[in-house]
Amino acid sequence: MRYLPLPARFPPQLIALIGVMLFGHIAVAGGRVTASLFLLRHGYGEAAVGVLIALYSVLSVAFGMHFGRWSDRYGPQPVIRGGLAAILLGILLPAAWPALPAMMVGGVLCGTGITIVSVAIQHAVGNLPVASPTQRVALFAWLTLGHSTSSVIGPFIAGTVIDTAGFRAAFAVLCGGTLLALLLSTQLRGDAVAADPQAATSTTKAGWRGLLQSPTLRRVYLLTTINAIAWDAFTFFGPVLGHRAALSATAIGTVMSAFALGTLAIRLVVSAAGHRFSEWRMLAAALALEALVWSAFTVARGASALMALAFLLGCGVGCGQPNVLSLLHRHAPQGRAGEAIGLRSLLGNVSGLGVPLLFSATVALAGVWPVCAAIALAAGVASVVGAQTSD
Repeated sequence: MRYLPLPARFPPQLIALIGVMLFGHIAVAGGRVTASLFLLRHGYGEAAVGVLIALYSVLSVAFGMHFGRWSDRYGPQPVIRGGLAAILLGILLPAAWPALPAMMVGGVLCGTGITIVSVAIQHAVGNLPVASPTQRVALFAWLTLGHSTSSVIGPFIAGTVIDTAGFRAAFAVLCGGTLLALLLSTQLRGDAVAADPQAATSTTKAGWRGLLQSPTLRRVYLLTTINAIAWDAFTFFGPVLGHRAALSATAIGTVMSAFALGTLAIRLVVSAAGHRFSEWRMLAAALALEALVWSAFTVARGASALMALAFLLGCGVGCGQPNVLSLLHRHAPQGRAGEAIGLRSLLGNVSGLGVPLLFSATVALAGVWPVCAAIALAAGVASVVGAQTSD
């Protein structure tokens, strides 16, 4: 089997886009874990962590479609820089003032910033020239490797620095990634990061209702929303389960990194699998794995079990994103690719906002079993839908 083969003509701009995603997301991934542990260590409780994680998505829910439209109309490059500036401010604030209000405001800024950056970069990668849909999946797999790598590095750095130098030092160290991303963003050139000349007329005809008129796009959005729920739930559950198991900050950071490592590992093979299976088949298999893992969380005990399940869950959710992005670029109306990605981001951030709030309340009242069972059931149903769909 060939693992993540290089395209015959590797787009040079892809390297810069991967670098911006990697370094820009380090601060967000590490900052989320740092802020969550700060609240738990200072006695604010699990409900406060749920609110914090939800704040990462609050503005993205309101403006997710607008982020995509900005990318269509003005080009991805200025949108990327604006998002990186928001991330930098969101990390500098708790570094200068490590307190509850700074954590909450920083969460809003970082969550909004990374959504803006992600939408614009995904739009830019979709604009790169490809010879076939399979090659586009490969390009998105390379891009998401940057995201996965930062998700491994960020929590590990956060946990290690917290244990050795404290929370303020952890936030300060995480700022470095965003500064590097801003530097790399100055190297973006070419048509991939330019404005779409058709966007001015296309994006004003019909908003989300127009996109959802397509039966194919409706199914894509259904599957990506279930995938996002499985992902976002673990973002909340990881630190909470680790804290309940009395794990150290380093061990909890390692559990979160194991999840990210799973997303990275699956993306090393997803391009090769694309030569044999359609995007729909790979999505169905990924959701089936997610259903099994969430079922197993009900009986998992100890650091080793949590790390193993986190890795497998990362494999499942990590397989979904490159295939979803490829399907969106293939089926989006002309001149509205950025908006289609923006709607996907909006739905994902609805999950990011609602899941921590709903599930934290459910855990407090009834424990972890109902949440795990609900996610497993939803992923199983979505897997069946994906298996029955074809282009």
